[in-house]
Amino acid sequence: MTITHAERLQVKLYASATPPAGEDLVPVFHRWIREHVVDDDTLIDVVDYGHVKDGPGVALIGHGADYFYDESEGRKGLLFFRKRALEGDLRGRLQDAFTRTLEGAARLEGEGALDVAFGRDEVLVRILDRLHAPNDDASYAALEPLVREVAEAALGGAVTLERVGAGTKGPLSVRVRRA
Repeated sequence: MTITHAERLQVKLYASATPPAGEDLVPVFHRWIREHVVDDDTLIDVVDYGHVKDGPGVALIGHGADYFYDESEGRKGLLFFRKRALEGDLRGRLQDAFTRTLEGAARLEGEGALDVAFGRDEVLVRILDRLHAPNDDASYAALEPLVREVAEAALGGAVTLERVGAGTKGPLSVRVRRA
């Protein structure tokens, strides 16, 4: 098995303006469930983890993927988490994750009462599949060109990549910045 078999991945965009309080998203996410805003996944529940410092924030739980108004790293942002297999290769799964993250951010920005904005100049990519993508040099070397290709297409220009958490027990992670 190789990194191309990795299925569980995350993409995070960071809030660029004064972010709203997490609890303000709870009714928005509940409405998204009622209105079937994500038409090709079943959204199930909303969970508020606001009591956890630098934690997952508010989670919109779906069958195949979750959306978090994430507060990890001490920075708020929208985090998309693909937790179930998606047909295709890792490139396709990364493309899907970038697309859904950008679409989710646009939806939240369209919620006028929230007054939230997300930057498109920095993205965090994590592969949460230690069997297929251990946090080692070989996995990073295989992941780096795929992330670069997908990020440049999704963000519309050249990017720089920085490995995050090398040599740690954390997931294989890459910080992407527009050049």
